Amino acid sequence: MIEVAVGTTILEAARLAGVNLAAPCGGTGRCGKCLVKIVSQQGEGWLLACKTVVTDDLSVELATQPPVILEAAETTAIPLDPAVQRDDQGELYHQQGFPLLPSANQREEVLGLAVDVGTTTLVAYLYNLLDGSLLAVNSVVNGQRIFGADVISRLGYALQGQENYQKLRQRLLDSLNDLIERCCQSVGTTTDLVRELVVVGNTPIMHFFLNLPIQGLAVAPFKPYQKGPFYRKAAELEVTTVPQAICYVPPFIGGFVGSDALAAAVVQNFGSAGTEKMLVDIGTNGEILLQVGEQLLAASVPAGPALEGAGIECGMVASAGAISRVTLDYDVRLEVIGGGRATGICGSGLVDALAEMLRLGLIDSSGKLLPASQVPPIVSFKIKQRLKQVGENLRFVLAEQVYLSQKDIRAVQLAKAAVAGGIQLVTTEAQVSHKPLLVLLAGGFGSYLNPSNALRIGLLGEQRNMNPQQVGNAAGAGAVLLLLSYQSRQRAEQLSQRFIHRELAAEANFQAVFLEQMAFPTREW
Repeated sequence: MIEVAVGTTILEAARLAGVNLAAPCGGTGRCGKCLVKIVSQQGEGWLLACKTVVTDDLSVELATQPPVILEAAETTAIPLDPAVQRDDQGELYHQQGFPLLPSANQREEVLGLAVDVGTTTLVAYLYNLLDGSLLAVNSVVNGQRIFGADVISRLGYALQGQENYQKLRQRLLDSLNDLIERCCQSVGTTTDLVRELVVVGNTPIMHFFLNLPIQGLAVAPFKPYQKGPFYRKAAELEVTTVPQAICYVPPFIGGFVGSDALAAAVVQNFGSAGTEKMLVDIGTNGEILLQVGEQLLAASVPAGPALEGAGIECGMVASAGAISRVTLDYDVRLEVIGGGRATGICGSGLVDALAEMLRLGLIDSSGKLLPASQVPPIVSFKIKQRLKQVGENLRFVLAEQVYLSQKDIRAVQLAKAAVAGGIQLVTTEAQVSHKPLLVLLAGGFGSYLNPSNALRIGLLGEQRNMNPQQVGNAAGAGAVLLLLSYQSRQRAEQLSQRFIHRELAAEANFQAVFLEQMAFPTREW
């Protein structure tokens, strides 16, 4: 229960109460996703939390489902060399020289946590630093999402004043402290045994974590306040569950290419001689890392939240009820997360649906959704029946309550044009446009995506030379590497200096390339 002043919106009340309510557009009323069930003296009904003000006593029920969180990551054998070790006398020491509280006894466990802080979720990996064994993996939703699905919305809110900044920061700290508690409780250990945290994330969110000014991230040329690396006592950062621990945050590559991208680059052996490769992590911000010979390029593009379900009329995050796979043949075939009734569609389902609709000719290369009379005759009657005219709007119905509209298709086109445009610019600069290129798809969206369908809609730009592979939570795997290997930490810091960083959205030629990539490919390669 919480008391608020009359006229307060339910969304603001939820923020004050610490309730984890999703508000992808940050409360502007555009997305329509913050629906809550209101029970009051006047009755009950579903209303938008951001547009409904409190005028009397009422009860509020949330309709949200917890998202599916990608915890799995590709791992490799790591030579054990953590920053925290025991000397010959059994005393703890830190290779960076920081003083550590002595152990109660020499048989006491020495624990470390690697944490990947994402825009939507946080994932933590708890390790025994003495033998390198994995003890627990746990995850929570990032409490900041009530201030917007993307970091731009959150930056905008935080820039309105120090009070707003601290609200966002506290939400992140609450999520992190909760995650640490869960990890330790899950294996019956105590948080006072955690001696080090390695925390990676995108540059804006890590600025909130480190309590750094964010003004430079809001205007071109989008520079971080400091690049790092950062060592801090957890108590100084208000990580109250492990105040005795040392916290390490690797350097940022650029304004919107953060320590999570650097961690992914290290674990995927960027900087070492070998295959020409590109790592792509597609979220609300698309991060692109490219290695060609000795050349290392890093870039970010504003993909927006459409590929995570926000801004799509029936879109939702990957949670129970979301359509995650779509196949069209004689009729529509769907896979739904949790196996129940479809209540919306998430990013991987969106890409599948558009790829299949392109293949059957329901959409032309400009992205126009065609009426049944213009669809090729070979397409089945059942598929054509799913094209419904609702007033002036044409829809393609996937399930009883789930459809795709022309507006949805345009939203995906905008997102895919940003990512594909960024890829085109960096590959052209590195002169690899017509060379074989290993493409590593990282992060939650990239890991659940069907790579063939991503190529079909042009999400990765030019298709014929690309070999896409999914690598799971590469940022999380990189954070683990940096926790268990002090030498890898040093290598990461050197690698961060080698990347040439491009903030593509601020470049004059990005808009032209972006517009070129709006159209869908006319054929499959």
